[in-house]
Amino acid sequence: MAAKGSGDLCPRIETRPVSGANQREIVADRDVDLDIVTFKALIDQCKRDQSYDALLARLQVVFSSLSRLSMSFADPSMDPKNPLSLLLSDVQQAYWLLRECPPEAQILIASAAERIMSSVSAMPNLVTPRLMKGILIIFMYPILKERPWQSSLVANLCQIVWRSSAACQRVLKYYLVTPRPSSGDGVASLEETMAWLVWLVHRFINMRVEMIEGYVTRAGLPSTTANLDDNAKLIKYTEFYNESLNGFIDFMDDFKRFREKVFALCNFPFVLTVTTKANILKLESSVLMREKLQLAFFRALFAGVNPPYLLLSIRRDHIIEDALVQLQHKSHEDLKKQLKVKFIDEEGIDEGGVQKEFFQLAMRELIDPKYGMFTMNDESRLCWFAQSPLEDELALDEYNMVGRLIGLAIYNGIILDIHFPLALYKKLALAAESQGDPSRLDEQWDLDDLMEIDPTLAKGLRQLETFEGDVLEAYDRTFQVEYESFGQMFQHDLVPDGVNIPLTNANRGEFIQEYLKFYFTTSIAKQFNAFSEGFHLVTLGSAIQLFRPEEVEQLICGSPDLDFNALEQITQYEGGFHAKSRIIRWFWETVHTYEDKDKKRLLFFATGSDRVPIGGLGHLSFTISKNGPDSMRLPTSHTCYNTLMLCAYSSKERLQERLMTAIGNAEGFGLM
Repeated sequence: MAAKGSGDLCPRIETRPVSGANQREIVADRDVDLDIVTFKALIDQCKRDQSYDALLARLQVVFSSLSRLSMSFADPSMDPKNPLSLLLSDVQQAYWLLRECPPEAQILIASAAERIMSSVSAMPNLVTPRLMKGILIIFMYPILKERPWQSSLVANLCQIVWRSSAACQRVLKYYLVTPRPSSGDGVASLEETMAWLVWLVHRFINMRVEMIEGYVTRAGLPSTTANLDDNAKLIKYTEFYNESLNGFIDFMDDFKRFREKVFALCNFPFVLTVTTKANILKLESSVLMREKLQLAFFRALFAGVNPPYLLLSIRRDHIIEDALVQLQHKSHEDLKKQLKVKFIDEEGIDEGGVQKEFFQLAMRELIDPKYGMFTMNDESRLCWFAQSPLEDELALDEYNMVGRLIGLAIYNGIILDIHFPLALYKKLALAAESQGDPSRLDEQWDLDDLMEIDPTLAKGLRQLETFEGDVLEAYDRTFQVEYESFGQMFQHDLVPDGVNIPLTNANRGEFIQEYLKFYFTTSIAKQFNAFSEGFHLVTLGSAIQLFRPEEVEQLICGSPDLDFNALEQITQYEGGFHAKSRIIRWFWETVHTYEDKDKKRLLFFATGSDRVPIGGLGHLSFTISKNGPDSMRLPTSHTCYNTLMLCAYSSKERLQERLMTAIGNAEGFGLM
């Protein structure tokens, strides 16, 4: 039975008898805690004595009590009771030295730690911030890689961390993000430590994947590490994905439970891959579209005509004007209907291909710097909101429409050829969290964010930050900036009365932060707010909330990976073609030699989009169908169904010439 009280959280245990003078000496001196100097000296002494009894006895004493363990490996310049006194590098070095010792030492530690964790997990409310040091010491034990210890020890560790107080979790986060030396045998870097903890829990989850209620609760540890890593950026967010969970999940059932605010994997979106999230969003959209369709038909029986679809009738030479007029007054409910686009005076029926072309043409025109809504940096080739102090209601309506169009593209599964920086998707995520209240926005920007959009400007500010001379004399400027908008020059004070505040060595840090605030927030506030309002009118409350900003970017723009080998593996054949047909062999031999630009042209010709879906081309539905015997006819396509139509050309050369001619002239939607 575990001892009850505020001292040690479990009784001392005897894992094996240790005889002789060493036992009497060590057990009698229980007030001496373990540190790296003592540990090294003890190992050296054991080697000389050719007996490890003294080491085993000391380990038995220390690892039998969470309280004593938490006092060990403390910074000698700090009170060992201080929750922040643990020298994690000393712990790692001690475990490294332990490899030279008999296996009994490692087994003793694991057994003792297992008993500690079993007792503590039954009453995690008694774990204090100081005792979290002992928890972390156990977490860093390399033997946890071995399967026998994962099913019990790791399970208890995860539960303790998950159920511990916020103060205890802050201690854990402190040790995982605080820089420390990474030199010396066995001492891991911050990145390696974070990766180790994430790997450890993933291994445990994978072993217990059949026990869903159990393993997701224990996913609390990745939640803690994922949250702290969001700012520290120690490892890539993709390291938190768990493939076993993603292969096991029932997408719609889990998301339904998530919406009902009960237990669901979607409460832990960091373990879900972007492909899984995209599948959840796709299924959710399909269900909502079907519900809107059924509701429209039902209402039509009693209340007259009620369009079952979101219908857009577009003139090719007035795409923006027509889209703005028709989308401007649509409600959230209307925007949730399935989209159907018709180009006026054209015969195409929209089964997916027409709307792909509509989005492509509309976004191309709206994003074009010549239109004046966005600027494109010549160096990064990324677009950003045009800075403007002018009050232009029509322009704000157009920003709102761009947001709606991007939201509609997501909702209808259309990938767009747009090039925005990650900062835009971060702002959208923050806007959703603030629920439309600007006072709740907590935007934090740094020079790395600016570097992605405007490398030259970011380098200039970084040079200012590190300039060793007299800033006042060298730069000769104030806290006022100047910018151009529609051919006019405007001035803006970064702080009140900024025109009269000179830039100096002392205030250059403030200048940089205020400039970043101006660039990312102040100068584009009205434009972004209109854009965000339109975007969230379509997406708010949907599965989009599961996505990180980086994942939203992939969702909108697709994957950059043009893996045509994966496309070949999933392609279906119709009309008499099969994978070993001569014409099919020629086709794949030809396209595998294409440069990326020609591969994109082929994708656009066959599918209506040159973008790769999330998960890569292996997740695209693609068909090649026979379109008659040999002839000089060009290949054609059904972009609605991602189907390429090929004649049975008599030679590889004719196939190559006809195919290249077709993909080089693929602009515009038409019938065969």
